[in-house]
Amino acid sequence: MNKLKWWFRIVGGFYLLLAALNMYGTFVDSAFFAQVLPYPAGENVVKAFVDGWSPFAFEILGIATFMLWASRDPLKYLGAVWLLVWLELLHGVVDDVYLIAHGYDAVSYLVFIVVHLIIIGTGIMFARQVSIQTPAQASALLKA
Repeated sequence: MNKLKWWFRIVGGFYLLLAALNMYGTFVDSAFFAQVLPYPAGENVVKAFVDGWSPFAFEILGIATFMLWASRDPLKYLGAVWLLVWLELLHGVVDDVYLIAHGYDAVSYLVFIVVHLIIIGTGIMFARQVSIQTPAQASALLKA
């Protein structure tokens, strides 16, 4: 149970860092995003990109705060681990492959793919460990 609690906290903290970087690019300096585009982009294109990217920025902020909150009682939110694993797979790995295929920097996205796979693997492992425990065992571990 402690591993799952820390999984929520560490991944939530990572998402919070990503959210802060994305909020910076969304609200403070859109050139932050312009430098990673794989093609020359004028001011209007960058603005359109930021507008299209902003839902992702708000989404990861929501996921980050939820994960940190859920870490208080991870057994109660065990189902959320599976949702987060699916998001990591589809919105993480699959989307990163898509972006690489469309000309974005392969090295940085490959690094993110590795991070996504680590989050997926540890999430599955820790959720399975908790799910095979009886509720009494899990409750005792939570109090420890």
